[in-house]
Amino acid sequence: MSSDRVEFSVPVCFKVEPGLTQAVAAAARQSRTTSSEWMRRTLREKLKAEGVALPPLDAPAQRQAA
Repeated sequence: MSSDRVEFSVPVCFKVEPGLTQAVAAAARQSRTTSSEWMRRTLREKLKAEGVALPPLDAPAQRQAA
């Protein structure tokens, strides 16, 4: 794995109303990206708009020794 890639390793799980996952998939297709990437980008945009401090995406991934 390239050292300049961001490692997305922490899952976020929550329940939504019926149809929302299909809407996210449609939005992701329109943006030519994955549902996960669309949700990450959208969530970061909303948090930033709310004034929440976010970690930089270019921060090196912290890896734990096996």
